[in-house]
Amino acid sequence: MATADEVATWHTEGWVVLDGLVGSDEIDAAVAQLWTSFPTPEEYHADPDGTRTKWLGTPPPSNEWFTWPSDGPGFRPEQHRWRAEFPFSDGGLLNRLCTHSSIVDFAERALESTDLRLYQAQMSAKYTGEVNYEQPMHADRNHSWLPAISSPPWRHMEAFLYLSDVWDDCAPTHLVPKSRDGGRSTNCPLYMPDNDGDLYAEELPAIGPKGSLLAYRPDVFHRGVDITEPGGARFLLNASYRRAGQDWIGFHSFQSKNAAFEWTALVEESTPRELALYGFPEPGHEIWTLELVESTQELYPKMNLDPWRDALA
Repeated sequence: MATADEVATWHTEGWVVLDGLVGSDEIDAAVAQLWTSFPTPEEYHADPDGTRTKWLGTPPPSNEWFTWPSDGPGFRPEQHRWRAEFPFSDGGLLNRLCTHSSIVDFAERALESTDLRLYQAQMSAKYTGEVNYEQPMHADRNHSWLPAISSPPWRHMEAFLYLSDVWDDCAPTHLVPKSRDGGRSTNCPLYMPDNDGDLYAEELPAIGPKGSLLAYRPDVFHRGVDITEPGGARFLLNASYRRAGQDWIGFHSFQSKNAAFEWTALVEESTPRELALYGFPEPGHEIWTLELVESTQELYPKMNLDPWRDALA
């Protein structure tokens, strides 16, 4: 579990790296399922063009209204070419990492609530040479209808779980501690190095071994950087949390995956507490009737619905 000092760092500086929060044995077991979503580094680097075509087909041309120069920082669509959304194909262990008890414990303490919702869950891969991954310095505005709020109870938590070691040459996210950002407005879409080199001078790399968790707030300035390790690759699981009821914050809608086999399998092996993190109504919620419980049993045949039946009784 995270220490009290680490939680305090998140509260004061806006971000923290929790070294080895999830055990390497758990990460290794889950990563064995990663290769249904992404090519291995060896497969990719043996034939980048052929591997890209095999896995992704021939991507259509970008319809972005602005094309970033090939050099320098930019938000290039190709930076997000390799990603997979929850629930992950043939990835039962990867799916369960999204609500890992150590991550949820930190989120509860950081957000000062036990009534939380997982609102973003996806995986991403970066491969050396795929594209220029350098980004401008920015704060994430695409998680909320509102400007970033740094004070409780309205802030939320974005997080990256490292599925591989992330060292200086493996594209660690660069972030600026809140005490060093000079009070700059997070409403500005980006800060370029030519115009604000002072902000870039304060950035720090979020390095850590596999199993580490980078947790940061939406009011933190950060950016992606290039991966330079020869033949390298970097794999992350993105899991973001908010308090329940804060519907202006969002990213993914998991309900659209209700018919996925992977979702059914996850439901059937999850606890009521874990399901509540996805927005599934807990035992005792007013929506439940005996008829709805029995209909839910049809939908998820192997699910243990006794806690819901007991609550009705």
